[in-house]
Amino acid sequence: MPNLPKDELEVIFLSLVGVVAGIFLFWTGFRELKAKRIIQNTPTSKINTGAVGTNVEVKGRVIAEKDKMVRAPISGKPCALYHIEIQKWKRDRRSGFNRNRSFINMGERRGWQRGRWVTVAKYFSDDGFYIDDDSGANAMVLVEGATVNRNGGTSDYECSSNEFSTMDPELYQSLDQNKKKIRSFKLKDSAWLLSTDYRFREWCFAPGEQLYVLGHAGSNLKVKRPKKAGVKFFLKAKEAIRKNKELQKRFDANKDGKLDYYELERGAQLLAEKLSAKYSKEKLEELASKTKMVFKKENGYPFIISNRHEEDLVSNIGTWATVKIWGGPILTVASVAYLCSYYLK
Repeated sequence: MPNLPKDELEVIFLSLVGVVAGIFLFWTGFRELKAKRIIQNTPTSKINTGAVGTNVEVKGRVIAEKDKMVRAPISGKPCALYHIEIQKWKRDRRSGFNRNRSFINMGERRGWQRGRWVTVAKYFSDDGFYIDDDSGANAMVLVEGATVNRNGGTSDYECSSNEFSTMDPELYQSLDQNKKKIRSFKLKDSAWLLSTDYRFREWCFAPGEQLYVLGHAGSNLKVKRPKKAGVKFFLKAKEAIRKNKELQKRFDANKDGKLDYYELERGAQLLAEKLSAKYSKEKLEELASKTKMVFKKENGYPFIISNRHEEDLVSNIGTWATVKIWGGPILTVASVAYLCSYYLK
């Protein structure tokens, strides 16, 4: 293969990225349009009468015990479950026109850089929650793989990759506990010259919050009993902090170089807590006895969780589907045209 000039390789690469991105947008647009039609054609059911084994649409409130709620790591709010999205700042290599033939960059501006935030990983604090619609039954929602379409603001935390060790302790602990779910992101300090900016975005599911859920409703209920972080585990966590300098640095809230009593206690509590222990044994048994269906990701079925009204949700999905269906082919054609114009100039 002949050695191509650097500019030519860059043109080919950017064009191929544009073509692939355009095809992907077109495909996801049709998938979202299909989801929109399913929402419109699926009537809202009561949990106790929904047809298990098919697409089911329900509306209910999140069930949570006050003394079993988790603490969201960024906002500090008590909630039934939180969702963290990890975004990386991707700086655009070009801005404006190149040789009067390149595309105009439409990204955000961050300081002197122009670029955009790209999602690299996401996770939920635990497996899911229960919802109740006052029909005499409840449903378990296992959130992994769901499309979350929320209305409302987020809590954000920004940090450079060379400063992860100075990150807020609660967020650091949350990321560390869920590292198996976010293998595409490494919680490790980088060198200053190789530093990258990250944004951590948090959504909370509040107790009693009204949610819309559409997905495949199964009946294969297998309840895991919560594990309690007892005194023995708490003491082990405290001992681990005493022996580990990195943990001491992480939980040193006032950054004075040493852990006082309260910082040590708080750090041990964070290590000892099991975020999935949202329900007491008694409450879990009560919920399990009334659970009619289980929502979870199934291939070939849409799985959507939203706090929007159905009309607002349909409008939101429809708008983005239209943008992708039309924008995908435009991006693909523009990328091919860009490549052709480079060689025909």
